[in-house]
Amino acid sequence: MTKKVLTFYLCEALFGIDITLVKEINRNVEYTYVPDSKPQIVGLYNMRGQVVTFFNLAKLMGYETGDENKRSTCIILKALPNDPNQTGFLVDRPGDVVDINEEEKEPLPANIGTIESEFISSVVKLKNELLIIVDPKKIFES
Repeated sequence: MTKKVLTFYLCEALFGIDITLVKEINRNVEYTYVPDSKPQIVGLYNMRGQVVTFFNLAKLMGYETGDENKRSTCIILKALPNDPNQTGFLVDRPGDVVDINEEEKEPLPANIGTIESEFISSVVKLKNELLIIVDPKKIFES
């Protein structure tokens, strides 16, 4: 079975997310910083009257990040049926939509970091890169 995966870059690594979970990709967004919020929350964004909470996915996964203000491209996820809150996360840059077969997915290597492994469902070897598939349900539950 083939699934479409939206790819994106964080800290020069290629990540992907199931395209059916994505509502939209926005570029050059201006969000509002929230004082005293958790470190992984970047800010809030008004998307056509609906408030979206932006997360720093790289920081959540334990990556060293630079200036968040450089990152103005975001991926906004579809709201879960039982949760009216809109969420999204900032990315360094978007990638492409790729087709992934289930048999191409491989389990995580044993030596991957524990923080990172909490949020990753699998990896896929592409022609020139390794694609890391994230599980947004695990990310935003925490």
